[in-house]
Amino acid sequence: MKPTTKYAKNNDINIAYQVVGQGSVDLVFVPGWVSNIDMMWLDPKLEKFLTKLSQFSRLILFDKRGTGLSDKVNPLCTLDERMDDILSVMKAAKSKKAIFFGHSEGGTIASLFAHKFPERTISLITFGAFAKRKYAVDYPWAPKPKEREIFYKTIQKEWGNGQKMGLETIMPSMFNDTNYYHWFASYLRSAASPGDALALAKMNTESNITNILNTINVQTLILHRTNDIDVNVEEGKYLANRISNSKFVELEGNDHCFWVGDSIAVVEEIEEFITGKRTIRDEKLPFIIKSKYAKIDIENIMEGNFHYNLKIEEFAKLCGRSLTVFKRDFKKQFATTPYRWLKSKRLDYAKTLLLESDLNINQVCYESGFKNNSHFIQSFKEKFKSSPNQFKSKNRGK
Repeated sequence: MKPTTKYAKNNDINIAYQVVGQGSVDLVFVPGWVSNIDMMWLDPKLEKFLTKLSQFSRLILFDKRGTGLSDKVNPLCTLDERMDDILSVMKAAKSKKAIFFGHSEGGTIASLFAHKFPERTISLITFGAFAKRKYAVDYPWAPKPKEREIFYKTIQKEWGNGQKMGLETIMPSMFNDTNYYHWFASYLRSAASPGDALALAKMNTESNITNILNTINVQTLILHRTNDIDVNVEEGKYLANRISNSKFVELEGNDHCFWVGDSIAVVEEIEEFITGKRTIRDEKLPFIIKSKYAKIDIENIMEGNFHYNLKIEEFAKLCGRSLTVFKRDFKKQFATTPYRWLKSKRLDYAKTLLLESDLNINQVCYESGFKNNSHFIQSFKEKFKSSPNQFKSKNRGK
């Protein structure tokens, strides 16, 4: 189950973050293009990967400004502001120094942080990272302008459409799994609006850290898959050739996303880099899920995931059912509709958070699965005959 989402403040910007694990070293994960730290825990593949990391580290996750659960401000910002966002998360999480693990664009940001704040960086890990995202004679692997323009138009026309967004270039091993494509499409929609996704894609195009690589002195692990279609393996070698204290590990496979394909190999490399050893591979717990979401127990899925702001259709997919079958089975099991059950369950959970946590009303609203604060307050009043603020003031300390 996902950890509690909290918020760090960088001036007036709220950055969503989570902390999970009791390891002796802090590991800050810097996500790629777009992310949603709540939704990460809904994907069995990604959840298993993150859980494994948390077994040998104190894992810190966050959504960059303009994405996921962080403030929906203009995602375009200066690199200094990006660095300040990370510092604000570290401060809120009480992390003085950490290992940074950056995926794709996140590898660029993590590298910049290691360059600018070596005193806060223990070491650096990248996966599928690049030094720049614009073609040049001395960097021929990056996309050419026409390729990026096609990508921009696809975002504008097809954002969130799993079959049209070119997901086969970032997770080709999942190409035949339509259900997973639908799932990942919903993840993208939860991570950014079409406008924010486009703005971030354009900003990524201008990314260029070629001039600072030789100034990074922390120990660095660079992971890259041999046949990565989205970011060429030569780009990983480029980083390794210019970061002096680095180790390059080329892994088999063609997926750009680390949690699909042979993700166990990725975890093993990270674990050995951090702890100096590898735990025995548990073949009974592979980092895979069935090619189709099987019909699994509705109660377990709903009890474990009601606090996510998902549509009824998305709950149906998680339960391996069509929407019609899901509604029929749900009513048979719970004697009510999914909507009414979710609303009641979320309000009960909000009540618990108000009594037992230090979250403010806005945070309780989103943590409980509501997406609109006024709707949450009105619904709470209807059920508990007082506003969340009144309820909290009256009942805390009893």
